[in-house]
Amino acid sequence: MKKLFCFIASVVMLITSVSLTAFITTADTALNFNSKWDFCGSVYGVLDIEYPESGSSYYSCIEKYDEYKVFKSKGLIKGYNKEFFNDNILFVNWLNSYNGGRGGYENPTITKGADGTIKFNYKYNISYISMPVVAYDINLIELKKSEVSGVDFSKITVNVTLNYSNATSNSEPNTTPDENITLKMINILNYTSKVKIDDSFSVDYKIGTRKNYYFVINNYKDYTACGFKGKKAKFFKNNILLVNCIYDIKYTCETYVNKGMVKNADNTLTMSYNTLWSFPKSTKAKHITDIIELKKSEVKNVDFSKLTVYKRNEFDYSTWSPGMVVPSNADTYNRIKITYVDVSSVIAGNIKAIKKTQVKRLKVKPIKEKQLKVSWKKISGVKYEVKFSLKKGMKNAKVKKNIKKNKVILKKLKSKKKYFVKVRAYQKIANKTYYGKWSKKVAKAVK
Repeated sequence: MKKLFCFIASVVMLITSVSLTAFITTADTALNFNSKWDFCGSVYGVLDIEYPESGSSYYSCIEKYDEYKVFKSKGLIKGYNKEFFNDNILFVNWLNSYNGGRGGYENPTITKGADGTIKFNYKYNISYISMPVVAYDINLIELKKSEVSGVDFSKITVNVTLNYSNATSNSEPNTTPDENITLKMINILNYTSKVKIDDSFSVDYKIGTRKNYYFVINNYKDYTACGFKGKKAKFFKNNILLVNCIYDIKYTCETYVNKGMVKNADNTLTMSYNTLWSFPKSTKAKHITDIIELKKSEVKNVDFSKLTVYKRNEFDYSTWSPGMVVPSNADTYNRIKITYVDVSSVIAGNIKAIKKTQVKRLKVKPIKEKQLKVSWKKISGVKYEVKFSLKKGMKNAKVKKNIKKNKVILKKLKSKKKYFVKVRAYQKIANKTYYGKWSKKVAKAVK
């Protein structure tokens, strides 16, 4: 009997232990935090970027001081130093106002779930009922890193309880008293940008003459193949280049400023430019090239085939006079149609093309004594080499290289002798030289 009692007691304790463990591991944990409030338009508004889904709420999790500095430089957040981010993170929720007014939200309770997600529970006091506008209450939430260890910051839950006790209208918005709302995560990217206004990018980058296009360089081979210089191979260990090539034809552009770049919740990028145009209208088209350096760690998982670019135009009328063409409105805000180019595929295509290239219309003409003039049909973007020999089989042939034009004069030849001549194109791509096919041989006697 004593043994049976001990066995039953052990079973009860085991069941109780398992149940208690299950309860502990499945229960939400209340987090300690400090909360501050501010009010403004959206991040996208500050950066002159149109938000992809107008009226949505969104958030950012700032874990490092360098990330914070980006927000600070844009005038979005201030008041924190480097030491703060040693032990803390700053969670920022941009909450779209239900009324179109400010100050309706009360500080949340915050809980950490067993699945590693965070839940924010807000209360919103309805003071009047109206159509909502895009206005944001900003909640700056300071959390201890030790309390949110293991949290997946890309997944949060936000619950808002609406309080109608002070509402001044019988007409309620189309919401329920307890509403789960979606906040989409965004990140403002830290980068350097070098904007050039010139007409050379189509040739320099060997990509073609597309109207508006962009491409990404993530290795040294592609970097050199596009004609760039200045970076070493080790740069691409931690960085990439995003190159925007934009064609503006209507007016003379005095400035072209990169206003900011945001990584959206769907792992796409959105960015914006501000421009200043002057008068009179230019007769010369302008190409704008923006070379952007990004950290690989900040753009991990980004879909670079999808980039949204906006541009705000401003106009300088100081030199305007009646009769000059001006836009219909003084301040235009447009989305630029810009096409993604897979630069690696283009380079592979360029290599394939040069290998298939064959010089044609080869002409050889005797001119002065002991000289032959050799000419052929021009091929764009290549150099040439000429091979000539006294033997039809080209034995003991001599080669003249690094010819930039589609003609050359061969000198110091043997008088009254017949020479066999052929030409081929070649091109250096990614620090390697690729050769085209030899032309047909042409034989001609020297004077």
